[in-house]
Amino acid sequence: MQRSATKNFDWKEFYCPEEKELRVSDLTLFHIGLLQKLREQFGNPLKVNSGYRSREHNRRVGGAKRSMHLEFATDIAPTKNNTMDVLDEIAGLAEDLGFSGIGRYKTFVHLDCRDFIARPPARWDHRSDDYKT
Repeated sequence: MQRSATKNFDWKEFYCPEEKELRVSDLTLFHIGLLQKLREQFGNPLKVNSGYRSREHNRRVGGAKRSMHLEFATDIAPTKNNTMDVLDEIAGLAEDLGFSGIGRYKTFVHLDCRDFIARPPARWDHRSDDYKT
């Protein structure tokens, strides 16, 4: 597998940290393509805090049983100026680009491309809670 997934993201950024694996599917490729567009529109680097998760890793980090990370999702944050306003800007751009799952947290934004038939689009805001996705 080549090192770069896109101009600004390497494949290793999306690996499950425990299993050192990534299951690449059409969903993965579509999501990463949208993520690159988001990075370009945002105009600044984005850090991937979490990408694909194995079931075991998802359980260990307290992720939801049906977390989109089990298929493919990303939790992202700006590399600098990580404020609520900047996270809101990122979430707004993601909305415009068509991410179907967008969750707002204190220090990051969760993004996924859930199937509209299997799972309806979702928006949530846990900036005052300590929930995991």
